[in-house]
This record gives sequence, structure tokens and C-alpha cells, in this order.
Amino acid sequence: MRMRTLNDAFLKDLKEGELAQLTDTVKSDPSLCLELRGHYINVYYRGRNLMRVERTGSGYKTSFRAKSQITLPGERESIDAWLRARPKLKQEIDRKENNERESQQTLLRENNFGKIARSTDYYVCDIEYQSRDPEYRSRRGQFDLIGVSWPSKSVSRKQSNDHRLVFVEMKYGDRALGRNAGVRKHVSDIDHYLSDQTRVYSLKQEMVGVFNQKRSLGLIDCGKDLGTFSDEKPMLLLVFVNHDPESETLRDILMFHPKSDHAELCIATASFMGYGLYDQGIHKIDEWQRRFTDYIHSP
Repeated sequence: MRMRTLNDAFLKDLKEGELAQLTDTVKSDPSLCLELRGHYINVYYRGRNLMRVERTGSGYKTSFRAKSQITLPGERESIDAWLRARPKLKQEIDRKENNERESQQTLLRENNFGKIARSTDYYVCDIEYQSRDPEYRSRRGQFDLIGVSWPSKSVSRKQSNDHRLVFVEMKYGDRALGRNAGVRKHVSDIDHYLSDQTRVYSLKQEMVGVFNQKRSLGLIDCGKDLGTFSDEKPMLLLVFVNHDPESETLRDILMFHPKSDHAELCIATASFMGYGLYDQGIHKIDEWQRRFTDYIHSP
């Protein structure tokens, strides 16, 4: 089963070889993020795939997977040619809005390498994770973001080991809350996924590798590599972007919120305005219902 981490040659090329210009561009352009996919990488813009760079034998091929009317560089052309085409590729993506995926990327950027990254209490290891377990190749094995709880307090930040695994489920607007891929279904799917401890252990090992490779590329602003995840029950963090307080949908979901045997359900709130994840803004569902009644439809 292929892991998300890259082999040594691919990683070296991103650091100092023929792909180093791409890495430098991503680090200098806050609208982009680079994600590891095993034998290839995705570069995202506004939550959509700007380019895919795949290792094939001793070389690389690059592609833009969306339908496009513009003339693209050849798959085997240099990464420099693809980077020169970046403005046109961005324009193509700008025509196809996806608020939820764009919000996912914003949350990753703010907590991983934004100006406040060192002060937040969470890092994001991966986005748009798709399990390769045959039982979970459908939507059931897809997670919006997988992260790690790493408190910024000086004692915790100096420790590499025993940090909590975090799944983040994001919903943009209230219409997304009750669809087939709604909150209840995702909680049920993740709970079933976490019921197999062997599978959880494998995922943790994979995310340790992804975190450390991204840090080595300068894509995560943390002073230490991640050593291990703890045995603590993972957190399932619900992030509701632009919820309408007058909508009844969220209230109805929380009144009969699904139970999870294998994850602790929490809801994130912003620290004033923003996407930084701070422990003070993370609340268990019961606590959230008591403290934020005005945000869950008041007749």
C-alpha cells in the first residue's frame, strides 16, 4: 500500500534539484500549497489542483488536469515553463469557484506557514486525504484535513512525541450540513475507520512521514520534526465556515448529534476573525451548545 511520502530522489529534487524552483515558488506565493502524494505531488491554488508533477522513471511529467482552452506546456517540458504559465492556469481556476476547498487551503496556510503559524496550537499534515484501503476507496475514506494537536506553549512545543491525531471535517455554508455527505455521515464514516487500530497506527506513521518531509521542504513552520502521535483518542474537529445563526439546520444536527466511540467530537471557533486554530477556540459539542446558543438559531 503506497504511502503519501516521497522517495529520497523526489524529495532531493524538490529541495535542490530540478524541482527546487517549484518549491521556492510555492513558499513565496501564499496562494499556493504543495501536497505530497507518494509518486507525485499536487500544487493547489484556491483549493484546486494547479499542477500535478509525477515522477516517471528518472524524470518528471507535469499536467493541468482541468479542462482548459489555453495552450499548455508539454508534459515533459521543464518546470520553469510550467511556472511561467502559472498566471494563465490561475485564471482558469478562478472561473470555477469552490469555497469549501479554498477555505481548507486557507486553514492549512494560516496554521502551517503563515505569519501566525508558530503561535497556533495545530498543524495540518495533509488535505484531501484518500485512504488506499480497498474498503475505503469511496467517500468513506476521504478526509478534508488530517492534522496534529501541538500546543504552542513552550513546554509542549519543545516535545516531538505523543501529540494528538486530529481529523478536520469542514463545511462551507449551511447547505452543506444536511446533504448526503453531511455531518452525520462523516462522523459515522470516520468512527468506523478508526475502529481498526492497525489501520490507525498505519495512518499515524504515514502522517509522521508527511509532516517531516513537508517541514524539510519549508512548508511547515515548526522548530522540530514530529516524532510520534499519542495513544489518546483522536479528535474529530468540525469546522463550520460562514454558518448562518438564523438557520435551523445546525441546531437540528447538534440536538441529535451522532456519537463516536473512537473520536472526540469538537467544534472550532475563530479567535476573533481568522483561520488560526487555538485551543481556546476548540470546544466539545455539549460545551459549544451551552456557550454559543445565539449561533444555533434563536427563534
